[in-house]
Amino acid sequence: MSAGRPFRRSVARGRTIVLTAPISDDASHIEKEGAARRRIVASTGKCPCGAVLHIPDDLTPGSVAVVAVEHEDGCPAIEGIR
Repeated sequence: MSAGRPFRRSVARGRTIVLTAPISDDASHIEKEGAARRRIVASTGKCPCGAVLHIPDDLTPGSVAVVAVEHEDGCPAIEGIR
């Protein structure tokens, strides 16, 4: 996370906390759609392109995990990343 950049916490299924960056007003359409899709994945576990968020089963309370979501080619969730 970059210093000075605000992040929003959202709860996704149970006690998982996901940090999401705000969508800039001056972002392009593809960047806004990409950010929106990443938020959809964080909150529902599934992207409109069919990609699924898999949270490891072996997490212990208080642990931190980094997960990757494999989006389809051309999905704005990967195209809209700066």
